[in-house]
Amino acid sequence: MRKALSFLRTNQKLLLQITISFLFVGLGIYFLRHEEAEVHKVIAALGQADEKWVLLGVGLLALFVVVQGFMYVYSFRAIGERIGLGTAAALYLKRNLISVFLPAGLLTNLFFFNEELKKKEGVSQTQTYLASSIFSVCSILSSLIVGLPALLWLLLKSQLSGEIAISIFFALGAIGLLIVGVRSLVKKGRVYRFIQKKAPPFAEVIDQLGSGQFHSRAFWTVVGLSFVIEVIGIAHLFISMEALGSGATFQAAIIGYAIVLLLLMSSPFLRGLGAVEVALTYALTQFGFSTIQAVSVAMLFRFFEFWSLLVMGVGVFVVQRGRLLVRVLPAVLLFGLGVVNILSALTPAVPERLRLLSEYLPMAAVHVSTYFVLFSGILMLGVGAYLLRGLRNAWLMAVALSALSLFTHLTKGIDYEEAILALVVLASLLYERKQYFIKNDLRLAKWSIFPGFVAVGGVLLFGTLGFLFMDEKHFNTDFSLWQSFQEAFTTFFLLNIDLKPITTFGKEFLYGMNFLGGATLVYLGFLLLRPLVRRPSSEEDDRFRAQALVEKYGHSPLDYFKTYSDKTFWFSADGEGFVAFKTSRSYAIVLEMPVCRDEAAMIQLIPAFERWCNQNGLRTAWYRIPEKSKSVFEEMGKKLLPIGEDGTVNLDTFTLQGSDKKALRNVLNRMEKEGFTFHTYDPPQRDGFLQQLKAVSEEWLKDTGRDELVFSQGLFDEKELKPHPIFTIENQEGKIAGFVNIIPNYVPGEANFDLMRKTEDAPNGVMDFLFVHMFLRLKEQGFHHCNIGMVPMSGIDDPGNVQERIIKLAYERMRQFSHYKSLRFFKEKFEPEWQMMYLVYGAPFDLVYLPGALERVMESIS
Repeated sequence: MRKALSFLRTNQKLLLQITISFLFVGLGIYFLRHEEAEVHKVIAALGQADEKWVLLGVGLLALFVVVQGFMYVYSFRAIGERIGLGTAAALYLKRNLISVFLPAGLLTNLFFFNEELKKKEGVSQTQTYLASSIFSVCSILSSLIVGLPALLWLLLKSQLSGEIAISIFFALGAIGLLIVGVRSLVKKGRVYRFIQKKAPPFAEVIDQLGSGQFHSRAFWTVVGLSFVIEVIGIAHLFISMEALGSGATFQAAIIGYAIVLLLLMSSPFLRGLGAVEVALTYALTQFGFSTIQAVSVAMLFRFFEFWSLLVMGVGVFVVQRGRLLVRVLPAVLLFGLGVVNILSALTPAVPERLRLLSEYLPMAAVHVSTYFVLFSGILMLGVGAYLLRGLRNAWLMAVALSALSLFTHLTKGIDYEEAILALVVLASLLYERKQYFIKNDLRLAKWSIFPGFVAVGGVLLFGTLGFLFMDEKHFNTDFSLWQSFQEAFTTFFLLNIDLKPITTFGKEFLYGMNFLGGATLVYLGFLLLRPLVRRPSSEEDDRFRAQALVEKYGHSPLDYFKTYSDKTFWFSADGEGFVAFKTSRSYAIVLEMPVCRDEAAMIQLIPAFERWCNQNGLRTAWYRIPEKSKSVFEEMGKKLLPIGEDGTVNLDTFTLQGSDKKALRNVLNRMEKEGFTFHTYDPPQRDGFLQQLKAVSEEWLKDTGRDELVFSQGLFDEKELKPHPIFTIENQEGKIAGFVNIIPNYVPGEANFDLMRKTEDAPNGVMDFLFVHMFLRLKEQGFHHCNIGMVPMSGIDDPGNVQERIIKLAYERMRQFSHYKSLRFFKEKFEPEWQMMYLVYGAPFDLVYLPGALERVMESIS
């Protein structure tokens, strides 16, 4: 139960996104099923659309893409950069395509196609990020100004008269709020501080607005172009009405388009598929359109504003043959097949084909095939997003669903057109099969899938008992036990076509079983797709082997933590080297460099470990790689992200002399006058003394609101501390006010410590006092250097790409990272030598998932 609750807490955003998206899709399916009798009329209406208006809509579509391209062009000009219109338009189409499967906006702008732009146009990734932020800000701004007043007007339409006056009133209100917000931003008031805290990238754009490097005319051009995009959207809706001869009005077009905008902004992925169609249809019926007319207009509008753009995006991928194509194309094709399946299942079969099919198959088989097509289509929409992550389970399910679609399209109505599409999708999945190697741990998968089977069994048992004890009047049938199970089974899978309830209660029971069946199948599908990391086990003998190799070949301050109890080990073929790592999500996250004989052995060991991970369905990430070692990974084509600087104090030159050390001398004098003293405790440590340290540690954790972290550091463990030297600072009564523990460091002549903790009531300067005396004592013991650890996110003075820019912004401006600045300030007092540390990863996609994976590997094992 605790694991289940933990999973819900850590994945609540993902689950919410999936739920909302499938809710949107389900809403659309329910609406079309409800209006099933009218679907063929909608198809007929679309077939009779006025070609002139449709061609005009296609022409506007081309203009739409060009204007989006110009938005990017002028977004870059706003920061003094230039890119070509063709490059800009292609960038928009590709990002638009990707945003169907991932959250839109800054996320897609941030991680995709930046390097490609750098190669083509010579624009740095940092500048690309800033320009993309401007693009996003302007798009959201115009959407809100157009969408919000119109939606409020629609909600009040049935209660208030004077619609135009109300619309103008709300528009003026929105503009007034906008003016107040802009003034606050200019004066860096509350709105600016809120944005600075919650969204530093937007704060950076605002800062650029006030700098001399920012070209305001270009920025306002982007704003103007963004409003042109909204005008084109309104025109597309108006054209859709005219093309279908539905009595177009600009009022209906504006209100309908505003609703579309707000739904697009609220949809996490799949771009409001289902909900947009339903909401737009409802809005149009409020203006006197019949249901058939409204549905037809909505479908044609979505062709202009959604489907055509997706096709164009796929075309750009195919033409440019980018690296991302092999990961994106199968997911896009599967998404398209899913939509085709849903529409095919909801539209009537061709009568001639159906008559031919009925000569060979009973109609019950045809109905079953139709429902399988429908639900395979729903599942495909979700599986497509998982395909982008390279999950083997998602690939297997996609293959199975595509093969099932190929067969059932033929058995539901000889729909060979859809079957051909299913065959193309199946072929693309098989061709790109090597891209999907992230595997599940079978033991975890068995444990994880069990709740799904329990849910299925529970619903079937509920349905069986329900039908068995149901009063005969509700279905005009007295069900036997076997009949009850059959009805529960077919109702669960939404296959029960012939069962007709007589009473309201019977209908509600049947709908309830349909809902429970659909929800359980979606839950089961999620459990099947959920990535469960393969967790190789390490025996205690492996730990002893690793410790022996560290003693033999150790060369790093972090080597001590490589044999910590939370680590898993991979040994080289000759047994003379190992990698220490932890698995999280679908990643093997390695702590620093391998431990091995020499650099030549290391160069061979790293690719061997990468191959082993690939064979076992794991992606790799290397954490805290020092500056001096990054060339090894650069030659392998890996990507590096600076994550902070590691400090080392030169004990030979450390001194308290000089004006710059006056503050430290004052602290030492004050602490000595107050009766504080420095103490050294050599191992082994007494149990009673360790209990005193534990009290200090727990008080520190409570005071700082932190939890124990591991992986690249230790936690308070009496067994680990017992063999370590410990330095303390104590008051006149002998109460411990702070302590550090010295751990092995395998760099010759260099000392290292792990925990640095103090009591809540310790006076200011207590850690300064402790560290100064620690350095002096270590110097007396013959050490020449002391490693003082890494300060995360610090030291990025001149960011070279978008990721570095984000880290720098977060470090400098976000309150939740302010303690890193305090830590840097504290360590700077001792004039350390700094060395940048890196996170090494394989592809831009990794940065979407690695933060969560790193957070998990650092969680305490206690």
